[in-house]
Amino acid sequence: MQPTETELKLRLDPQHVARLKDSAALAGTAPSETEVLNVYFDTSDRLLQRHSMALRVRRIDGRWLQTLKIAGKRGALSRRGEWETPARVVRGAGRLDLARFENVPLRELLAKQKTTPQLRTVFRTRFGRTRWLIKRADALIEVALDVGEITAGRDGAQCEPICEVELELKRGNPAALIETAFELLDVGGKARPKLTPVARSKAERGYQLAHEPAAAVKASAKGFVKGLAPQVATPQALRVAMAHGVAVLTANAELLLQHDDPECVHQARVALRRVRSAIRLFDAEEHDVPPALASELHWFASALGAARDWDVIADQTLPLLVEAIGARAVGALVAKAEQQRRRERTKIRAAVKSTRYAALVLSAELWCMTSAPRSRSLGAAASPSLQRAAKRLFKAGRFFTVLTPARRHRVRIFSKRLRYALDLFTIALPKQATARYIDALAQLQEVLGLLNDAVVAAAVVPQLSKSARLQKSVRKWLASIELEHVRDVEARLLKLSKLKKPWLAPTAEPAPKT
Repeated sequence: MQPTETELKLRLDPQHVARLKDSAALAGTAPSETEVLNVYFDTSDRLLQRHSMALRVRRIDGRWLQTLKIAGKRGALSRRGEWETPARVVRGAGRLDLARFENVPLRELLAKQKTTPQLRTVFRTRFGRTRWLIKRADALIEVALDVGEITAGRDGAQCEPICEVELELKRGNPAALIETAFELLDVGGKARPKLTPVARSKAERGYQLAHEPAAAVKASAKGFVKGLAPQVATPQALRVAMAHGVAVLTANAELLLQHDDPECVHQARVALRRVRSAIRLFDAEEHDVPPALASELHWFASALGAARDWDVIADQTLPLLVEAIGARAVGALVAKAEQQRRRERTKIRAAVKSTRYAALVLSAELWCMTSAPRSRSLGAAASPSLQRAAKRLFKAGRFFTVLTPARRHRVRIFSKRLRYALDLFTIALPKQATARYIDALAQLQEVLGLLNDAVVAAAVVPQLSKSARLQKSVRKWLASIELEHVRDVEARLLKLSKLKKPWLAPTAEPAPKT
């Protein structure tokens, strides 16, 4: 049986260390303090990192240990394979001795290489650790406050601070980690510490510091159905989709606190859209997902939406206006749009640091651990669910050329919902027919997006400029491209309607008789 580490990671505001130590959740438990030094190893081409492994030698409490970890469940609540043995000690310093590891995937990986890989130091972490061992029902939990730094490069030239709390499950139910985190948040307290759920381990941060900046985590469709099969019940599929979506959200929200990357906002928003689409499909009667959790998912999705809208305006819409109308006319708008974008980015960062966001992530993680009620399988649900989604799209898209902008936007929403639904059911559908349908749907969405961007531009310009001349130029530009896009949408809707519907193919599992 593979040894597993289960832990919950929380970023702590450095100014709130004293508040954490005074938390009621830790009262009555004597802490212990120690210094921890970790040295991480890999090959020059990062063989271990590419295979989701982390190898280190650690000095703690006067001992030298060597540890191998492999990636497992990602997110604020993570589960990873972990092997630990005493390290070899030479002249008082710990050294790697891979022969001391037994039955670990690292030895198999190294044995497969054509030449013997040379392991070298990649980065180091050094921090002071304050530990509390607390009991919750049948669970034993180690709460560790780590304050220090990650260093990489020659003489530690690259440096990143560490101030975080790790809750590690020593024994019992993983739900106890979430419940303890809620206690640390002390939602009802006035002097609560600012704790933010985070996804990246110290090893991940070290690699990013040593080699490349952290990049946005993609909310790709495959991750939301990984490990599922057509026979899996829809409530269980919903929990898989929710867990993955929250992990992607947590990773991108964490990066937003350090990097000004619009892609992080975009991918976090897509992740929540996929989660909410799964709820809409698999819990239509609202008997499974708690209404409070669904409401909070909507809250944060709206906050991300506001930030994303201004990213699109600044990076995509206004450049089109510059090209169509001229840089001199639009220059002032660009500057004002950038100011608004910065304001929205500040708002979303404040939201990520809030107790409300932390409670959202923890609540979602906790719900994903609940038992799934019995229901029909993905294969049985695919055909009726997708048929309904397609019907809504084609009904809304009738006579598209004469629809109002608001009605056209509704068509765009229904096209996205059908696309996300197809992604969730793809494992229960014939591959080639599904791929063709998704490709045609993606092309429709692209044109609908261009049309929507033009409409948004017309709405935004009056907010950024009082110039009647400029507003007139924008309306003229919108009119010039509107007809082309509208006709294109109609043509693509017609093409899509004539395509073979993959959910009606014989290979799809039939719905149960009623």
